[in-house]
Amino acid sequence: MLDKPILRAEIIEAGYPGYFQIRNIRIDVEPGELLVVTGRSGSGKTTLIKTLLGIINLSQGYYKGKIEFLGKDLKKHSPREIYSKISYIPQDPWYAIIGHIVYVEYCHALSIAGKKCEPKKLAEYGLGDHIEHITYGLSAGQYQKLLWAESFDRETKLVVMDEPLVYLDTSSKNYFGKLVAKHLDKGGSVIIVDHMPETWKSLQPKLLVLNNGEQAYCGPYREDVVPRPEKPVFDKTYSSKKEEELVIAKNIFFSYPGTCDILKGVNLMIRKGEILGIKGVNGAGKTTLLKIIAGIYKPRKGVVIRNGYPIYVPENPLLYFSYPTPYEELYSASRDPMRAVKEAEKYGLKRVLKNPLAVLSTGEKRRLALLAAYLSGYDIYLLDEPSGGLDTYSLNNLLEILFDLKRKGKGIIIASHDPRLDEYYDRICFLHEGRLECH
Repeated sequence: MLDKPILRAEIIEAGYPGYFQIRNIRIDVEPGELLVVTGRSGSGKTTLIKTLLGIINLSQGYYKGKIEFLGKDLKKHSPREIYSKISYIPQDPWYAIIGHIVYVEYCHALSIAGKKCEPKKLAEYGLGDHIEHITYGLSAGQYQKLLWAESFDRETKLVVMDEPLVYLDTSSKNYFGKLVAKHLDKGGSVIIVDHMPETWKSLQPKLLVLNNGEQAYCGPYREDVVPRPEKPVFDKTYSSKKEEELVIAKNIFFSYPGTCDILKGVNLMIRKGEILGIKGVNGAGKTTLLKIIAGIYKPRKGVVIRNGYPIYVPENPLLYFSYPTPYEELYSASRDPMRAVKEAEKYGLKRVLKNPLAVLSTGEKRRLALLAAYLSGYDIYLLDEPSGGLDTYSLNNLLEILFDLKRKGKGIIIASHDPRLDEYYDRICFLHEGRLECH
């Protein structure tokens, strides 16, 4: 064990000039220690992580203060030193992949770290059937699995992960939780940003709570310091009728070029005023099915009947936007500047209305995409991981939007691994081995 902390930081100020800053944060991360960082959406968690890693300047940010890694000023470490000793999994995993094929990406990461690459090890991470798969076609959960594989097989001293479980199915979450415990037992350290810090409670973590950019608490895990709102009650007044079908999908088959069918005779129907949840393991085809219903993909066989206009909101919210700032996005959706500002205030986005999208947190981007879709007045809402990276407050904002759409007779289909949403679905469908079963 080392005498000094693996990481020590005294951050006076860090952030983006003219926009958001974090201030007065002091932390130590010891060998074998897990630090869990939590706080409301937009409180500075990702800004803190980028500062600790010394990469905030790459996105036009700055920091004032002192950061030591292994007892040495972070700025004095070469990029190769840092890469060989720190692994980082960002909240948006698709931005961290550069290889065009899964095994190429994996082996490239290990080779730079001077590690021997054995592609067959990817099977341990649930990627055994995707070793020669192009990375572009992976699901978000599979991206996360690939980055987990690279991070832990490089055997770095410090692993830093920003919302690392968002896109993983339940069995994968359990498996990767064990990997964290194993890494800690070996004397490695881990920093995890998570809106559900209770996930890691059994590992006896140190907890850091951020509030509006400042350190509200840092110490042993305590449930009472985690910010949580009261559970809301929603009006479910809309009553659907059998003849009010909005979407009817019949006998849907679909395959990507050079692959077997991922969907095999899927049938699905959703009525007005219904919230339907779709669940399934990573790579089961949930996103593919949403895109087929939206008309983005054409099925190889089968038909989709839509009695209204659909909108697909992807798991990567940046793919939804057409304008450079939240205000322009909301104004375009509502065509009413007063309503755009009013709704932004209601859903906690007023302070970032004029900010470039690039400096928004992932949670803010996701809320913005959902709000813009809501204001556009579509009939069928197809939402891919809409609660990913959202704290409980922001989750309540999402639920308010969903139940307002429900009352207006809209149809909502959600693909998600988030168990917090399960109780709000009218029906849940499970996608397994290409077939859909609904309850």
